[in-house]
Amino acid sequence: MRQTRKTVNLLFLLVCALAVLACDGTEKNIKSDKGSENSQETGIHKTAERGPITVHLDIDKTELTIADRLNLTLTALIDEDYEVKLPGFGEKLEQFGIKDYHTSQPELTENNRTRISRSYVLEPFLSGEYTIPAMKISFQKKNTTDATLHEIETEALTVHVSSLLPENFEKMTLHDIRPPRSLPRSNTIWFWAGGLLLFFLGSGITGFLIIRKRNLGKDRTMIRKIPAHEQAFDELQALVAEDLVEKGKIKEFYQKISDILRRYIENRFNLRAPEQTTEEFLSQIRTKNDFDDAHKTLLKNFLTHCDLVKFARHQPETEDIQKTFDSCKAFILGTQQED
Repeated sequence: MRQTRKTVNLLFLLVCALAVLACDGTEKNIKSDKGSENSQETGIHKTAERGPITVHLDIDKTELTIADRLNLTLTALIDEDYEVKLPGFGEKLEQFGIKDYHTSQPELTENNRTRISRSYVLEPFLSGEYTIPAMKISFQKKNTTDATLHEIETEALTVHVSSLLPENFEKMTLHDIRPPRSLPRSNTIWFWAGGLLLFFLGSGITGFLIIRKRNLGKDRTMIRKIPAHEQAFDELQALVAEDLVEKGKIKEFYQKISDILRRYIENRFNLRAPEQTTEEFLSQIRTKNDFDDAHKTLLKNFLTHCDLVKFARHQPETEDIQKTFDSCKAFILGTQQED
């Protein structure tokens, strides 16, 4: 009887041990599967083949914000007795602006094929669906009387560009503002003292600016060779990188984005926007034919809203902040100088 019980106990322990090992193996398999899933590449990677050529088209993401940039790489692998010509796009690729591009030197691979690639850094202007069109790559055989030019075409790709914050760009209506807060009255003596201080300070600044303009006249000519819209977009990119909204520095954000648009208008239309009040500037552009009515209205709403935040202590909502950023970028895009 005792021998039978021992046998049963041994069998029970053996079954438990096998169950534990099986569970452990299953858990390892699950972890392994999760690891392979996490290691999958992001973006889109497409391949096209025709005869002696293979083309790879890669983008690093399919979802990005209006402040991000997209990296696109076009790589061609072709038999060494053929030559290939990659497409060129100038300064734009459909709805994208091309911030930078680089073409590699032809490289001979182990399979007696030549590899050449071209990488682009693309920047969106507004939120929405963007299409990267099909690209045609031409190739032909070297050192032959047959001048037939062949072509291979990649697939068209679609990416989604979203705003920095939830917004409805088409409706430029801003929320009602809070009434301005009255400032405490100052004593007469402090008023006159402050006036004299401002007078001397203003005189010093005016003298400094006159000297600075004389000394930097040549440098300013060099700077203006850069297109005004490119300079403005670079400044907007730097502003986003400062992350002022997340840090709660809303007034500083509005001050800087207002300055960016004013500098753009000065460089683009030779108007002295940074040195004028909003009322003076809006009065000046009413007689200008450089802006259509839609852009004048957009500019008026933008500058008025910025002044409310800077001077009337208005607290904008997140939707208003996004509309302000998008309207600034839309104004620059709509009035940029054509090539």
